[in-house]
This record gives sequence, C-alpha cells and structure tokens, in this order.
Amino acid sequence: MSDSVSSSSSPSAAEAQPATRPAESVIIRPWPKVVFLYPTFALSTVFFLLSWLNIGIAPETLGNTWMLVFLINILVFSFDFSRIWSIVMVFGIALLIVLVFWLDLTGYMGRLLGRIHIECNSGFYGFMSGGLGLLLLVVFINSRFHYYEVNAREILHHHGYLGDVQRWSTEGLEMNKEIYDVAEYALLRSGRLIFNPMTSKKAVVVDNVANVNRIEKGINDLLSHVAVRINQRPGPG
Repeated sequence: MSDSVSSSSSPSAAEAQPATRPAESVIIRPWPKVVFLYPTFALSTVFFLLSWLNIGIAPETLGNTWMLVFLINILVFSFDFSRIWSIVMVFGIALLIVLVFWLDLTGYMGRLLGRIHIECNSGFYGFMSGGLGLLLLVVFINSRFHYYEVNAREILHHHGYLGDVQRWSTEGLEMNKEIYDVAEYALLRSGRLIFNPMTSKKAVVVDNVANVNRIEKGINDLLSHVAVRINQRPGPG
C-alpha cells in the first residue's frame, strides 16, 4: 500500500524537468575582415616569447615560418574562395609542389629556396603581436555597440555609441544563409545571413557572421517555436 501511494504522489521524470525552450533572442555580430588575421596574431605572440626567452631555436626558422603563415593568412583578403575555386587551387598547389621538388632534376629550386633566411628579432614579433592585439581589442569593443538582435517579433539593428536602433518586423520574414568563402568558414565558421522582411524594400545583409550555422539554427528554433505557440492558442469560447 505504501509503495502505491508514494509512486502516485511523486511526479514523473518528464513532468519534473522543465521543457527546453529556445532563447528569447539571438544576437548576431558582424565582424570586419581583420579578425581573420588572428593566426598571425597568435603566431607573433608565441614567436615573441620564444625569441625573447632565447630558448635556442634558429632565428631563420622562426622568420621563415612566420612569413609563410603570414602570406597564407593574407590570401583570405585576396580572393573569395568558393568551393570550385578552392578545389582548383588545392590541385594547382599540389601540381606546383610536384613540379618544383620532384621534377627539378638539377636541384636549382632546392638551392634557391635553401638560400631564404628571414630573421626577425623579438622587437618585430612583439610589435606585430601588440599591434594586432590592440586592433582586435578595438574591434571586439566596437562589436558590443554594433550588432543585430532577433526576437519573436522583430529584428533590431543596434548601431552607434549612443544606442541607435533600427527595427524590422519578423512577420513573413525570409532568411537565407550563404557560405561564400571556404577559407573564412575554415577560420571562424563564418558566413553571410540575408533577411528579407516584408516591411522593407531592401534585404538586410549581415556579413562575416562567426559560427553562422549555430546562429541560423538558433533563429530557426526561435521563430519556429513562436509559430507553433501561436498556432496552438485556444480560440474564443
């Protein structure tokens, strides 16, 4: 008898746990392209410490490595790496490596590349680390004042240091996602979100959105939850 009473009086596990609800709003922060220089910033910081502590690594090894990473990093600003272009570029680089190192029977290219000895002191690495770090800090602070917010009723564009706000209704909203640059997606999982509100003649385009897939899923969950909640409202009477 006591077992049956205790089981009937205790709530079930499903009732005891609150239902999972999406966030009340989703924040979207567009980032300038300078944030894609964070690999150069991180490498400059590490090489500054290695050079300053003088742990025995050859200066030309650090210099050659830093310059190679920097050149690869600035490629992000040079081209839009679409999927097709990225595949073509990968095969092109692979073919170039084969031609330079495997088909160079005279060894001329090997001797030429072996003569590259770029040496930088700790002051150079420290200046690059401090300069890029300061720039990224300013960008981060600016992102606190310039962002988009999507809630159940509207899209809000917060901009300006005095709190200016522009609004669009989410009624009949159409949203599209574009991942137009494979390199930028690899660095920050970034992409573009395009909103087409019914109350605006122009599309609202938000570029360089980090973790764009997660942001898109959050917006879809928010708006779909609102739609279901409205559809399930009881009628009059």
